[in-house]
Amino acid sequence: MVSKYYSLAGLILRVDSETPIENSDRFEEFYAPQGSADITVTVVNGKLPQKSGEPLYKSLGRETYSENGCIKLYSSYYRPDYWTDYACRETVDGRVTLCIDYEQGIWDSMLFNALNIPGILAQKGVFLLHSSFVIHNGEALIFSGEKGAGKSTQAALWNSRFGDVIVNGDRSLLKFENGVLTAYGTPYCGSSRIALNKYAPVRAIVMLDKGDKNIIEKLSGIEAFGKISAQLSYEKNQTGILSDFVSRICGQTDIYNMKCLPDISAVTALEEILWQV
Repeated sequence: MVSKYYSLAGLILRVDSETPIENSDRFEEFYAPQGSADITVTVVNGKLPQKSGEPLYKSLGRETYSENGCIKLYSSYYRPDYWTDYACRETVDGRVTLCIDYEQGIWDSMLFNALNIPGILAQKGVFLLHSSFVIHNGEALIFSGEKGAGKSTQAALWNSRFGDVIVNGDRSLLKFENGVLTAYGTPYCGSSRIALNKYAPVRAIVMLDKGDKNIIEKLSGIEAFGKISAQLSYEKNQTGILSDFVSRICGQTDIYNMKCLPDISAVTALEEILWQV
């Protein structure tokens, strides 16, 4: 067995594998030294366990079953004309084993996909939010919303205006640290290719929409809950912990809806509200 360690939102993930795990681009920042771990996964190579038990849910490239206290998550990839399974994550009493049936090796990004890392982290109170985020005045400013809403654009504008560090252009990890909602970088970054291992307390979450002028409205209640929930990654059997997490966010974090222009005027309008300049 060889061991590899990752740092994710202040948690240490240890992976013990029968074969070496090759490095993937942008993961280097998230490697951690050997030591104690918050999450341990064992990776074995071989034929995948048979699909059996109660089907829980199915999505593109994923199938989940429950059998005698074991949750089995199968991952597949698309060949020219069909889907084929290549991994099965088994979870029993918190112990995670990943079986991989793939002859061309294992690398970081493949491992994280097969494990469905967002689902594992959610059990530890850490959720992956579809968002970009910058650090401004020591605080995290989170931009979220549907694809094409302008998340990367707004982050780039804050970087251009103030030199703010863009921690991630596409995904953020959120958790409550000592009662404070905190945003962390993640190796997941989409096409932005910006993935830094930095963190900061959250000043605000801004849900973006395109508009012909800048309109910023504070959200609360069901509307805020729905918009945040729609952008979080989780597994279907985690709706309970998701609901508790989002309710806590809505109860103590400023959440805004912002229809905005893709220019510096959007930065100025938001800065005036959040930092009262």
